[in-house]
Amino acid sequence: MQSYSTASSSAAFGTNIESCKALGIDKKLINFGVSIGQIIFMPSGAIQFFIISLCTGQSFGTEITIVWIITSIITSTILAIATPPIPGGGLSCYTILFAQLGIPSAGIALVISIDLLMDAFLTACNLAFLQTELVLSAKKLNLLDEEKLRK
Repeated sequence: MQSYSTASSSAAFGTNIESCKALGIDKKLINFGVSIGQIIFMPSGAIQFFIISLCTGQSFGTEITIVWIITSIITSTILAIATPPIPGGGLSCYTILFAQLGIPSAGIALVISIDLLMDAFLTACNLAFLQTELVLSAKKLNLLDEEKLRK
């Protein structure tokens, strides 16, 4: 819940560790998985970057081709990984994304307001996705206490 209230995965680091322990994930996997996962595991950020680029590009009359879409997906994924885990960390990425896709910079003002509203929700989603991935990985690696998970 702390990730939702602060929009910062860094602020929720301790809570995320405790949540993973409560899920029955082995401490070895938690120490590695949460530390690196909160930095590079940002699937909802990549989805947000792509959808916003698509909507903003269409709104500003940018020609959207299959090459444009592929470029948007690749750039969005890279930017999601590169986004710092702080509130508003993705705001600087829109300039790069829009320049790469030929979207007018006037769209950034619109996107900033959307990003500020969505940041807390997306951070909470990223952390929930991370915990789910860690549970699945722990099960595959036999590092999951299934009795603890069921409780």
